[in-house]
Amino acid sequence: MPRPADLWLRVNAALSDTRALTSEIRRLHAEASNARRRYANLVAAVRVTFSAQRDAEADPLYYLRDKLRAQGKLPPHGAGSA
Repeated sequence: MPRPADLWLRVNAALSDTRALTSEIRRLHAEASNARRRYANLVAAVRVTFSAQRDAEADPLYYLRDKLRAQGKLPPHGAGSA
C-alpha cells in the first residue's frame, strides 16, 4: 500500500495537468467547430451551384469558386485562372 504522501504527490501531479488539458480540449473543440462550419458552407455552395446549373445560369460554378476563395483554397479573384 502506498504511503498517503505518495498518493498526494500523484493527485497533485494529475491536477497540475488539468489546466493544460482543458485548454487543449477547448482549442480542439473550436477547431472541430470551424471545420464543421466550413464543410457546411461548402455543401451549401455545391447545392446552390447545382441549382444554378439546373436554372441555366451563365456561370453556375461562381458560387463554388466564391466559397473556395473565401476559405483560401483558390487564388483571389482575378489572380491566376478561373
